[in-house]
Amino acid sequence: METLNMITDKTIALYIRKEHNGENFSTGYGRLQWLRYELEEHEGRIKTFIDDTNEPLKLARLLEEILIGNIDVVLIWSIEDIDEYMFKHLALQCKEKKVSIISFCESYEWINEQVEIIAEKSK
Repeated sequence: METLNMITDKTIALYIRKEHNGENFSTGYGRLQWLRYELEEHEGRIKTFIDDTNEPLKLARLLEEILIGNIDVVLIWSIEDIDEYMFKHLALQCKEKKVSIISFCESYEWINEQVEIIAEKSK
């Protein structure tokens, strides 16, 4: 992911939601491992937030971490991992705190366009 090359010495929040309750992230394969592979050469700190299906408890914790200034960049697998209501909160929080959102599946430009649209609608 070329966008990650722009990030050095930052605290990254890696957020992912399980696709189903039985999904096992401890194997060497899968979405979480792809994200970790992409971050192998990252020199900053990485905080991992993994939610179970339909339980955004870790996402809520991530929002708290952004609010208090502990996160510089949010890395997600896909915007599809986050329900619309929670993504609005994430987008507004990131916009306010100048935290970038990077998606493995969607382009950096597209994600930022969505953040700007949400910010404009909330005015």
